[in-house]
Amino acid sequence: MKQINQVSGWFFGLSFFFVSTLFFVIIPEIIQPLFREFWGLSAEVLQPTGEIPISVRYLFKNKFSPGSVSVGVAEGNLTPDCRATAIYQGHIDPGNFAVNRGFCSWNKSTKISVEEADFLCLNALLRQSVFTENNLFYLGFNPGGNRKAIVMGTDLWNQSNSAGPKFAEKFKIAVWEKGLIGEKAYIWARVESFRNSQNQLDASGLFGICRREEYYKKQLTGLVPSSEEWRWNCIALDQGRRVREILKVLQSPGCKS
Repeated sequence: MKQINQVSGWFFGLSFFFVSTLFFVIIPEIIQPLFREFWGLSAEVLQPTGEIPISVRYLFKNKFSPGSVSVGVAEGNLTPDCRATAIYQGHIDPGNFAVNRGFCSWNKSTKISVEEADFLCLNALLRQSVFTENNLFYLGFNPGGNRKAIVMGTDLWNQSNSAGPKFAEKFKIAVWEKGLIGEKAYIWARVESFRNSQNQLDASGLFGICRREEYYKKQLTGLVPSSEEWRWNCIALDQGRRVREILKVLQSPGCKS
């Protein structure tokens, strides 16, 4: 009987080892693709290390994550404690006059609910943030130490599909070549991301606001309209406001019920 118990013990131990190996080695290989499919992520957008990016795990995990709230606040649709503002349900974009809905001002679809807009917003921010994080990684920035830059680039991408993808490269120039840090580096990189293929600052929506709105017109007094200096400062006024709003949220993240 003692021998039978010993054999049973060895059999149980080997079985436990085999099952554990399956769980820790094989199961992750099954779960990870499902995780990617759920978020709409492909293998190409994961970090080279194979890890799920910080932007997905922490910054843009859901609508109330720090990055998502930062974008919502920059758009004027959320307060820092995650409460909806008066324009959250829908408002006219002052730049392109489209109808914005939801926390990130989704205007790429018509006749949708705010809930649908928020869902589309979050999926877009996830994709944009992962690409931004990986671009920073490839350029030599440690994602863990540059969470603010990830959010800055993602917010810019949410604002402009042409400017957003350029942020990481411009941020590298701002930090490593210009010697800028913090707020100044973020603003410089965001403004310079608006340059087109002819190296001209191109932001027609913002330029229209700067020509119409009294606040912007006053801030740009003395500059020749449409000149390089006028264009740079027009964009910088808007980008500076967004950067400062985002920094406020990230310095004390957390939603209040």
